[in-house]
Amino acid sequence: MVLIGLFILFSSFALMPPPPTLGGNTQAKGTRRIILDHADRLEYNAELTPGVQRLVGNVQLRHLNWVMTCDSAFLDQETDQFEAFGNVEIHEGDSITILSKYLNYDGMARFARLRNTVELRNSTATLYTDSLDYDRVAGKGYYFDTGTIVDSLNTLTSIYGEYTPSTDQAIFRDAVELVNPDFTLNTDYLVYNTRTKIAVYDGPTYIVSDSGHIESTRGVYDTEQDLGILLDRSIVYNTHGTVEGDSLLYDNRLKFAEAFGNMVLIDTVNQAILRGEYGYYDENKEYAFSTQHAWLTDYSKPDTLYLGADTLELITRKQEPKDIRITRAYHNTRVYRNDAQAVADSLHYFSMDSTMALYGAPILWRDSMQLEGDTIRLHFADDTLHHATAWLNAKAMRLLEDDKFEQIKGDSLIAFFADSSIREMQAHGEVEMVYYALQESIKHYYAVGRIKSPHVYTYLAADTLQKTIWQGPASGGIHPIESVSPDISRISGLVWQPEKRPQSPDDLFTQELDSLGTPIPYTHPQASTLRGFSGAQAALAAYQLLDKEVEKLETQQAALEQKESQNDGNDKDKAEQEEKLSLYIRRPDESTPSWLAPQPLDIFNNAMKQLWDSFSSSTINEQDASNTGQSIGIKSEKP
Repeated sequence: MVLIGLFILFSSFALMPPPPTLGGNTQAKGTRRIILDHADRLEYNAELTPGVQRLVGNVQLRHLNWVMTCDSAFLDQETDQFEAFGNVEIHEGDSITILSKYLNYDGMARFARLRNTVELRNSTATLYTDSLDYDRVAGKGYYFDTGTIVDSLNTLTSIYGEYTPSTDQAIFRDAVELVNPDFTLNTDYLVYNTRTKIAVYDGPTYIVSDSGHIESTRGVYDTEQDLGILLDRSIVYNTHGTVEGDSLLYDNRLKFAEAFGNMVLIDTVNQAILRGEYGYYDENKEYAFSTQHAWLTDYSKPDTLYLGADTLELITRKQEPKDIRITRAYHNTRVYRNDAQAVADSLHYFSMDSTMALYGAPILWRDSMQLEGDTIRLHFADDTLHHATAWLNAKAMRLLEDDKFEQIKGDSLIAFFADSSIREMQAHGEVEMVYYALQESIKHYYAVGRIKSPHVYTYLAADTLQKTIWQGPASGGIHPIESVSPDISRISGLVWQPEKRPQSPDDLFTQELDSLGTPIPYTHPQASTLRGFSGAQAALAAYQLLDKEVEKLETQQAALEQKESQNDGNDKDKAEQEEKLSLYIRRPDESTPSWLAPQPLDIFNNAMKQLWDSFSSSTINEQDASNTGQSIGIKSEKP
């Protein structure tokens, strides 16, 4: 009977499915099977769940290099699948750890579905979500119902995301937000590396910090360096305004931007707009550089200044009580203001003494006057052009009507302005002058004067010549207008050039013409052609030069103050001191009316008072050079 019982017992075991394999190493379709390492209790019910074992308590399973633990699980070794519940943990060596409350794993497909409080950790970041699918073949995890990745620097959140732990690469889509200690980035598509901390975005993107924000549609951003390459017409908003370009290199930490292609810099603090094909802006120094079709609009004063050149620089030296600002323009410089226009090779404006210098065959136009010289310097008072000086080959023309021009030529010229017209002009050094005598009652020019003298002083009112003083030996004469030949009415070397004069802000650049004379529309060059420029190097050179200029002016000012402190108060000594100062750097004081010439011209006028009186009854008649007096003029009130 015992033998018969044992035979029946072993026969029943033969009819049962095989028990779970512990520590097995069998193969299925070339893939290692799931291995059960441990369970406190194993249950099997062939009728309820055929082929499926229930594992309870300290469950540990292995598949390839994954070790999975949980509180309980259902294991189907036939299909190589299992479900895990409770405190699910997955370890892939020391590189990856995944935690969740539920796991569905397909060993054949090597695909895991994790739900409820999921965490995926590797050496550089942690991913948090409630639903994560992990493809072991691709080595990538996917979440699709909002997730967050946190690394040592940034926190990134999106509705959909992909993360590849082996490469530290993550892809975020829909409502993406990157939170950095210094800024926040929002976009709809972002590729991010948790090791390099570099983000690549595509689509409308906003980067916001305490000091400003960025609007961009495509680019690369180094979140660790706070440095971005911003493409497709991006804009940087900062405390001073905006910088815009086809592409930008922007360092938010050092506060500088480099723009390639159609750059537009708007400085709302200093009220200026700078354009060009290449641009560089240092926000801390307030330094701006622009080249290739460079264009400045300065609207800080009532009369807006428009300036065009091949290259422009705006240089600021920050100091109390007022910053020093320099504007420099290089090559093919053109200037337009309502009250004056100019062309030159280069330009230099210095706020410390409110002067603008023009170099390289400069020409200045003011109403009907044209002023030329090797160098021209404009002096401003309260944004009004007070006077202009020209020296070396200085010459001026004033259009009267048709082909009639008042002309003056000398080594140096100085012209004073008031009410948008010329009020006074001085000329020094072998001066030649041509002027027209006017019969006021019928507005008829009846004579032409041609005079030579070492010094000439002319005064105008209502755009009409009132009187002229010639100082030193003078020669020449007055000729009836009917008998005047071109060699008398025109001074050699003077040419009226209205075609060069900027007529409007849109006339800052001369247009190229095709073979038929039709203007060729301007086209922006490729960004690759702009890589040869370096705004940083230009800034270094600019500030070295600025320091020298400021030091020079400060030394001059200190020397002047020292002389004044040593002065014994004698009025004569003061007058002698003032006479030694150059005409070209003297400024009118606050009490001087805008039309009056500054010192030392007043000293000269006082010295010439008796000369005015001696000519109180003089009239102009036709004279020859032999009887022309030392000084001659038309008597009128002193301007």
